[in-house]
This record gives sequence, C-alpha cells and structure tokens, in this order.
Amino acid sequence: MKRIMLFVFLVLSLNLYASHDFIMGTGVVSQGFAGAGNADSGEPDIIFLNPSRITTVRSARLSLGFLIGNKDLKINDNSYEEGNFSFVTGGFIIPFSGKLNNLYIGLSATIPQPSIMYLYSQDPTYPQFINYRNMARYSFKPALSYRILNKFSIGAGVDIFGNSYGKAKISIDLANQKTTQSDFIMDQKFSYTPILGASYDHNEDLAFGLSYRFKNEFKLKIDTNFDMQLLNMNVIEEGQSFFVPAELTAGLNFKPTKRLKILLDVAYVFFSDMPVQYVLINIEPSVLFPKVENKEKFSISSKDVMRIKFGAGYRFFEDRIEMRAGYQYFPTPIPDQIYNTNILDSDRHIFSTGLGFHIVDILGLIKDGIDLNIYFQYHYLTSRSFNKVYTLDKYGDYSIKGNIVEGGFGLSFSL
Repeated sequence: MKRIMLFVFLVLSLNLYASHDFIMGTGVVSQGFAGAGNADSGEPDIIFLNPSRITTVRSARLSLGFLIGNKDLKINDNSYEEGNFSFVTGGFIIPFSGKLNNLYIGLSATIPQPSIMYLYSQDPTYPQFINYRNMARYSFKPALSYRILNKFSIGAGVDIFGNSYGKAKISIDLANQKTTQSDFIMDQKFSYTPILGASYDHNEDLAFGLSYRFKNEFKLKIDTNFDMQLLNMNVIEEGQSFFVPAELTAGLNFKPTKRLKILLDVAYVFFSDMPVQYVLINIEPSVLFPKVENKEKFSISSKDVMRIKFGAGYRFFEDRIEMRAGYQYFPTPIPDQIYNTNILDSDRHIFSTGLGFHIVDILGLIKDGIDLNIYFQYHYLTSRSFNKVYTLDKYGDYSIKGNIVEGGFGLSFSL
C-alpha cells in the first residue's frame, strides 16, 4: 500500500518552480543572438524583452516561427531528464495613424506543443531540475507603446499565462498495480506578468533600452478521488507550483559600421524572491484508511543573479543576408543542496548562431519583401557536485550536468 500511495503522490504532483525558460518567448531572431535584443529593432516577439521597441517599425509587421529542441540533464552521468520539445511563436505590430500617430499596438504569442509537458513530484526533497520547462499551455503578450519626438519610446505589455487545472477521478487496478482509467475535469487558470519598457534612439547607429518584468507565481490546488476497488479515498493537494522572478534589464544596440550590429543586455534577476516551496497533502479519512496530512515547507534561499547576453550580426550581399551569433552567461541562483532539498541547477553557458535572408517579392504582393530566419542554440549546464551534510537524505552525494540543443525557423514581413 505504501508503494501505491507513493506512486499516487508522484503522479499527482506537478512541478514547475522557476519553470519558465527565460529564453522562450524571444522569437527566432533574438534566439540567434542568444536572447539579446532589449534595444533591438521591432519584431513582435521583442515585447517579452522590451515592449517599447515595437515603435521601430514603420508599417504593420507580422511574424511566425517554429522551434524544436532536445534536453538531456544528468545525475551521476546518467540521463535523468531527457526528451524533445517544440512550440510555435508569432505575432504582429500595428502602427496607428492620424490623431493616434506614434501609437503602436503589438501582440506576441507562444504556444507549446504537448510534448513539452511533463509530470513530476513537487516535493522539494525529490531531485528535480529547474529552469528547463515551460508548463504553461500558451502565453500571450499584448502591448501598447508610444514614440516621443522620434527619439524616446515608452511601452507596457503583459505576459498572460494559461494552464489547465481541475479535479480528477482515477481508477487503479490493485492486483496488477496499474491505472486502468483516468477522468479529468479541467478548468483554465490564468496568471499575468506586467512588462514595462523605455528606449532611446540616439541615431540610426546607437540605441539604448531599459525594461522591468514583474515576478509571477501560481499556487495550485488539486482535488482527486481515487477508486481502488474496495478502497475509495479523496486526496487534496496544495502547493507552490510556478515561479518566474522579476528581472531588470538594460540593453545596448550599437552599429560601429554600416553592416555590423552589436547587442548587449545586462539583466539583474531577483531570484531571492523565490517563495517557500511546499506540497500539502491531505487524505480525508475513510473506513479503510486513516486521515493523513503532510504540511512540511522548505525555504530554498536562492540568490539574485546577473545574466549577460551578447549578440552580433553582420549584413552582406546588399543587406540581403545577415549572419548572427550570440552568447549568454546565466549563473545559477540555487545554493548547494547540502541538506534535505534537491532542487538542481548549475551555471549555464548558451551559444547561438543564426541566419536571416531577405527575399524580394517579385509578384509585388509584399512590397518590402519577406525575411526568413533560422537559428541553432546550445545550452551547456556545467558540472556541479553536491555533498550532503544532512544524514537522513536518501539520495546522498551526487553530481549533475547536462545540455540542451534547439533550433528553429520563421518568417516575418511588413505590409
């Protein structure tokens, strides 16, 4: 029975923690620059980085992209979390005219595919990596921005997350120890993160950006009824399930020559606001099963970090091709796991390369042509060892490391 109950808890628990990837949502172009672009020109996906930059377009602009990847995160050199993921991204920017001249509206969307969704234990004593999942089923980022005197721009957006939660009824075959039927009544739950941005275009060769993205978190409650032949019980689970830290970013866009562009983003990420992690499990008493409660909570004591993103692009063939490259350093906010928690992470080095192709529409349907973009990205999770001082920890000492590879392609055009 104890093994079955442990299985029930593991299946029920959803772990997201700091699960937003922080690179997702930046689009195919910014991915080629390793996520840099706080002061870059306006593709719709830039709303996630700095909504004020959508004012750099001169006519309505649309984009669409598709991204795929694979992760392999290891404990003691053995694969622990591995699998493929894919999602689509896209959006639009529309400038107003007439009395509303210099006002811009934009929308960016990220829609993960089902392959990116996983079930994990949320118990912080159970080994689990952070920052490598996006459990939100979709994310929409509407924004409004205004350009002042053709130099200054201000903008505000909101990152709206949608996910599916609800009640469940599960039937388990005790004889064969397998689940024979699962019925879920799912509801939509929404949360949002405001994004504020400002930028200054000194001239065509130099621009500065500044943005602040507020923190976001979910608290989750699941009410599940288990039908195990003669045994019927109700399990209520509550916990901290989703956290995205606030982030303050300053960006630079510098063109030392007509063809060369350099992007630099410096971000301060407020991981010290990470809430206490917990799972509260309450099993209501029945004839065959006594009341069970788990109320243990854990403070992770994470720290604020500074992340650096650098990108460069070079145009040639009469500006019809742009080669892109980028690097990002993302230090881990998670302290050494020497006690009974096992929240896993280490410093990340992210390397990117990309290409942009500008194609002239010979039919004249799209006067400014079409931009085709591709990128490839490699995330290296450095090796890190944990030596336990908490003697009751059942996992003992271990080391972690890993990597993620991803790539994507997309198109954008102006009308």
